[in-house]
Amino acid sequence: MAVKLELLKTACYFSKLELPAMEDVSRFIFERQLPAGEVFMWEGEEEEVLYFVISGLLKLFATSAEGREFIVRIVYGGDSINDDSVFNNGPSILSAMTLSPVALYGLHKQDLDEILRTYPRVSLNIAEVFADRQRYLVMLARELVFKNVTGRLAHLLLEREKLAQAGTGEVRVTQQEMAAMIGTVREIVSRSLRELEAMGAISLKHNQIIVSNRDRLLELSQV
Repeated sequence: MAVKLELLKTACYFSKLELPAMEDVSRFIFERQLPAGEVFMWEGEEEEVLYFVISGLLKLFATSAEGREFIVRIVYGGDSINDDSVFNNGPSILSAMTLSPVALYGLHKQDLDEILRTYPRVSLNIAEVFADRQRYLVMLARELVFKNVTGRLAHLLLEREKLAQAGTGEVRVTQQEMAAMIGTVREIVSRSLRELEAMGAISLKHNQIIVSNRDRLLELSQV
């Protein structure tokens, strides 16, 4: 399937390239289509392909020896995955699972090396991506250390609309997945949801979470 330049331009490494450079880069890119619910990259395995999430969304997660899952981030909108493995020649540090049907643009390591030699602008883009990634991880650490579970859950609910906009069709996030995103367990998420409902921030109807007071959620997310 031919790579579409308008879609390739959404890939974070190539977003600021001029059209001739984009056309040249496109010859190295291949497309991969995946259904929802598929784990296609495993923590600890060797993978020398860099991927860009062109449509849909997926989760990157770590798993403990006891099987507990921690979702490090939700990826969508042209963001990249497996950067760590490609750049330091080590195994993948996270697993990846699609949360909706996903279209990926892939790039092999040796082809990325050639692109970097030819187009220095890509290196600058990568530096910006890594700086944004570091900022995100620091903010995530601050959330886990300084906020209580209810505050972290309020922030997650405010961010949920972005996930719905990025996915294809309706994307449901279970209480178990919420727990994995904010570093707790499902039972505590369930209790915190009831607390948020009692505070008038949300309403729970037919297994759906409806935001009824965004200002209250925002206030709680900053605690």
